[in-house]
Parts: sequence; structure tokens; C-alpha cells
Amino acid sequence: MFVSDYKLTSSSNNGISRNRTSKYALRTIRYQNSLMVNVCDLSLIDKQIQHGDITIDIKKNYWMDKVADESEIESYLKKSSISNLAGKSTVDKAIELNLAKRSSVKYFSDVPFLMIYRFRQSY
Repeated sequence: MFVSDYKLTSSSNNGISRNRTSKYALRTIRYQNSLMVNVCDLSLIDKQIQHGDITIDIKKNYWMDKVADESEIESYLKKSSISNLAGKSTVDKAIELNLAKRSSVKYFSDVPFLMIYRFRQSY
């Protein structure tokens, strides 16, 4: 990895309180009879992750309907069919719950990303 090509910047604060006890941004979506969750470390909201000419905006409207604590995140991760995860604490929690393996994690700069899809129905 060529680290000097990466840059993490804040695009704005948008009035988001950085509460240390509730450290996750959570958004839940019902999609085709499944529960999809987007979870990220709260500190990543409104950040941009760049690599070369590729920029990923971690926007509040995609990642956050509410601020959640660890026990709420655990509950949603266990029952979701689709999980989009960003950030060290968030991804570490999914691995701790045996929902994924560390080898499945992808990185943009030093920020881990993980997508989980679990089949819930028999076909």
C-alpha cells in the first residue's frame, strides 16, 4: 500500500454531536423483505476518503438516521441480511461477532470497509 496517496479530510461538521458513549452512526433500510443496515464509526460522518482521483464521501444521509450504542449495533448486525460497514470499531465489532473474517476487510487509506450479505431464505 502506498500510504502517501491517501488523504482523510472533513467536509463539514453539519451539527453532528460527537458523543463518546454512543459512537456509531446507524441507518436501517427494508429492502426486498430483508433488513439492510449501514453502520459506521460516528467520527467518519462527513469525511472524505481519497485514493488518487477516487473520492468516497461518507455522508450523513446514507450512513446515519440515528446515533447508536454498541449493544444496539450488535443487535442489528446479528439480524440484518445486508450490512455495509465502515470504520475500525464497526468492522471490529462484526468480526468479534463472527459475522466476517478479517481477510474480507478492504481498506481505503487506514479506514476499513466491509460488506456482508447473508442468505436468510431457502431457494
